[in-house]
Amino acid sequence: MAGLGRTLAIQAINSLIILFVILVIISAMFVYLNQKQLEAVVIEATQMFVRNLERNPNLTPEQKEQLAKAFEYNMRVRFGLIGSPVERIFNLMTRLITLDLGNARNAYLGASTSVKDQIVFALKNTIILFTTATIISTIIGILLGMSAARRAGSILDKAVSFAAILSSSIPFWWLGMLMLLAFSFKLGWFPYSAKDVYVAVARLQAMLQAGQLDKLTYFLKYLYTWAYYMALPLITVVILSIGSWAYVTRNIVLSKLTEDFVMTARAKGVPERKVLYGHVLRAASPPIVTIIALSLISSLGGAIITETVFGWPGMGLLYWVSLLNGEAMLLAANVYVTVLLFIIVVFALNFIYAILDPRVRTDAATYTPR
Repeated sequence: MAGLGRTLAIQAINSLIILFVILVIISAMFVYLNQKQLEAVVIEATQMFVRNLERNPNLTPEQKEQLAKAFEYNMRVRFGLIGSPVERIFNLMTRLITLDLGNARNAYLGASTSVKDQIVFALKNTIILFTTATIISTIIGILLGMSAARRAGSILDKAVSFAAILSSSIPFWWLGMLMLLAFSFKLGWFPYSAKDVYVAVARLQAMLQAGQLDKLTYFLKYLYTWAYYMALPLITVVILSIGSWAYVTRNIVLSKLTEDFVMTARAKGVPERKVLYGHVLRAASPPIVTIIALSLISSLGGAIITETVFGWPGMGLLYWVSLLNGEAMLLAANVYVTVLLFIIVVFALNFIYAILDPRVRTDAATYTPR
């Protein structure tokens, strides 16, 4: 237990150090890149304010000048342009930690212009899509991979290898375009823009409030609406993920099947199914868990092409829209949240490793710096 505690403490310290360093890098980069854009915004807003002051005959020139200077100063404070570059970097770091980044120019996703609200809105949708896709493809892929490893050299094994090569070679955007062309534009079975899901949900809520739907019917239609708009991107991600999952699982399980503990279990007469799912799967679980977690976290921050093709209102689409519109604070928040989630997942992985493999915590507990 002491070894586990020390392992977690070391990992927590490492994670905080990494997060701090990345926060400094993100803040410095966006302070530098965003300064000219914000300076232009302040100058334009101040000039407009001065023109409005000129129309007021009750103010003296000195009063107008004082008001203009006060307005410009307040604008600079609002956009974080006051102080040295180091102070601005520190200010942006503190704002990033709390996601207190003010408002974007438009409500790109959701109904609010708040940067924090748009990040939360997009993250929720990305989790809904990619968590569902990862769970489905992982379960099917692991089962196929274990069956292929159990029957090495069989038709199933060769099919899994072929599917892995094929799915790894096909770009998401290409298959996504084909799916949209076939099932949305040609057949009309699914919508061509998935972000309209919230418009459809709002209609259902209005019908519920008007008494046109009872709660059970509303709930069923609510689930159907989400499934309808999420179907094409979900199917695309699952199709292109199953082969890789099955192939990776097959190789990991095959490497474990030749180890001594498997031979011993078989010599004791343990049923083959129990050997495979009870002993081999447990031994193979650390790398599989790692791949699952890293696949999830990479999809949360890196699904730009997939979400843009299908119009899914997630982090990837928000990142792309922020780039197109020069929304520096949205970009900074997007990058920070992705990095934060990645660090949390890595910390959780280390915790799981320490439980699954006692050697991990033993090594940490006996480690002494030199």
